Amino acid sequence: MKHISPFFCVIFLFAQQAFGQTKLDEVVVSSPRLNIPFADDSKSVTVITAQQLAETPFTTLADVLRFQAGLDIRRQGIEGAQADVYLRGGTFDQVLLLIDGIRVDDPQTGHHTLNSAIPLEVIERIEIVKGPAARIYGQNAFTGAINIVTKKGGNSGATLSVRQGSFNTNHLGVTAQVAQEGQQHLFHVSKLTSDGYRYNTDLNNRHFFSHSIFGDSQKVKLMTMLNERYFGANGFYGITTERGKNQYEETQSSLVALSTTFSGAKTSWTPRIFWKRGQDEYIYIRTDPSAYRNMHINNKIGASVDVKIAYDNGNVTGFGAEVSSVSIQSNNLGQHGRTIGHLFFEHQFNLSDISITPGFALSHFSDVDTFFYPGMDIGFRLNEKAKFTFNTGYTYRVPTYTDLYYNGPQAIGNANLKPEQALSHELAFRYTSEKLSLESAIFQRNSKDLIDYVEVIVGDPKWLASNVQEVTTQGGEVNATFTYGASLTTPHSLTLSYSYIHDDYTKTVNSRYALNSLRHNVNVQAVQSLSSRLSSSLSYRYASRALGGDYQLVNAQLEYGTEKWGIQVQGRNLFNADYFENLIPMPKAHGVLGLRCSF
Repeated sequence: MKHISPFFCVIFLFAQQAFGQTKLDEVVVSSPRLNIPFADDSKSVTVITAQQLAETPFTTLADVLRFQAGLDIRRQGIEGAQADVYLRGGTFDQVLLLIDGIRVDDPQTGHHTLNSAIPLEVIERIEIVKGPAARIYGQNAFTGAINIVTKKGGNSGATLSVRQGSFNTNHLGVTAQVAQEGQQHLFHVSKLTSDGYRYNTDLNNRHFFSHSIFGDSQKVKLMTMLNERYFGANGFYGITTERGKNQYEETQSSLVALSTTFSGAKTSWTPRIFWKRGQDEYIYIRTDPSAYRNMHINNKIGASVDVKIAYDNGNVTGFGAEVSSVSIQSNNLGQHGRTIGHLFFEHQFNLSDISITPGFALSHFSDVDTFFYPGMDIGFRLNEKAKFTFNTGYTYRVPTYTDLYYNGPQAIGNANLKPEQALSHELAFRYTSEKLSLESAIFQRNSKDLIDYVEVIVGDPKWLASNVQEVTTQGGEVNATFTYGASLTTPHSLTLSYSYIHDDYTKTVNSRYALNSLRHNVNVQAVQSLSSRLSSSLSYRYASRALGGDYQLVNAQLEYGTEKWGIQVQGRNLFNADYFENLIPMPKAHGVLGLRCSF
């Protein structure tokens, strides 16, 4: 690591900052389907709480995730206009996103995964499941899964938030809660606009979210979500010609889900029905749609059930099933459909200080094949604070419709693609006390038939979707949070994380996406409660890619207020770092001023 600012070194050595302490051992983690307390879990799970989300100097899910160990968010534009999520060196197609346990993956392409990201104001916590522990989710959880757990309402009231910042960026949002006898409702609506930080990077984002709970003893939950994004896409898709500067895109992502939970003394089961819809319109020349235009609409309608059985001896069984119908209509990809059936099973044996959890996933795709992927999670508790875990298992991913059928100016699909497969192993250590939280892991993933776009003819602008050679990915992560301070109401702490990734392969072709992992990634995130009304936060990031290029970012936030109101100032890329993501130049120093009022 080189060229670290002396100013940062001073801050690092002398700052007294904090992430507010949260007792994660009391959180019931819902990503692993056993639904067990965090302290008893034997999977690699990172939990980000609502309190931590409020204290970070970020306003979008994409920016929050990019400061987590093992995650690589490659943005194209600002404020979440378009961004891809990578986990432990995988591709953007290999990470599964869920909302309250419902898969919201896009069958067209993983480029649209974060189109389903919901506003931070309605998130209770984020659960990141890494490596083979995510096998129970099946399709798309090749390198891991991210489950967003939404807030379920509370006391009646509303919060108005207004932000204005650089590049004529404006945000207006309202979050309201209604609590009545036998029902609770949470609503959010917001709009974000910006002129963009360079030519043709303007954006207009709209979000709507609702979560309603009906009933007293037997609760029925209804969730709806609609995200719309309209943005200039200057160079977003690798086209560097003058005409490529005028690319434009509009996307929609919507979800409607109905669920309930039936609970007994030892057994609970949660049935769900859902409808996920995605829409994408891409225009090559913004002022002349007739030159080249793609229009894609996909739908996924499904039903699922998750079952948990607890035994008197402390053992737990989890199993479930999902059936869904997926379809796409596109002027480029054509019309296609598939039926997907998915089963999972896992059972946790608790033997004194050792827990052993074997399990498997079984998935059938009507147009592809049937896949069976087993795995095992082992936990060994040293004491109440320290625990070792070991995870091993198989994961897979079937090609997206873009992989199979796309035909564009720079990319060509391949209908003969085979599914991707991997065998992964992970050894991790977790330590949790009142003052220190530490997580560390080393991992290896042996992948074969990886799907990527490769250069067929040197100098030819078109890339062909192909199953590239086998790749062995090795790496390690460490994440530590130290909490301290004179007062429990104004604690101080410092969070430091580091991740390393190395891809071992024999290069036979030029690859477009998969093999430019984030080799080194250092993150420092900190918050200081200066008083009951004043708090500050600071984040630092160092990133270095396998194929060259490194950069450093410093962001800061200062907030003054109470539970009813607040004023917030954010500064991003404070030292004007020059850096690129997905070959797109990112903005220099910029800032945001925000106001919050609750009533």
